[in-house]
Amino acid sequence: MNTNHKEPPYLPGGVGPEQPTNPEVQAVCDSIKADFLKRSGVNAEKFKAVKYKSQTVAGMNYFVKVWLGGNQYCHLRIYKPMPHTGEKPRLEKYQIGKTEHDAVTQF
Repeated sequence: MNTNHKEPPYLPGGVGPEQPTNPEVQAVCDSIKADFLKRSGVNAEKFKAVKYKSQTVAGMNYFVKVWLGGNQYCHLRIYKPMPHTGEKPRLEKYQIGKTEHDAVTQF
């Protein structure tokens, strides 16, 4: 058995590991904030991405945990098309009523 061979952390096209957000992920979240607030009816005092997972498809799916203030969190599924399309990121789905301890999952 070859113990020097390491498997990739996930399969191509699969969802990557949960990780802390970065300015790019926050910018993607900011771009769909108004749509989320309108669709969900949530009154958010904050809108800060805290953790995310990503999935490369014909573009990028982001599964993001967002802090809404206090002890309120939501999970967002955002699709960001390939740059050459000229399309903006869009909110695909959301889950409200999440907590700080809920893991980010594919949905």
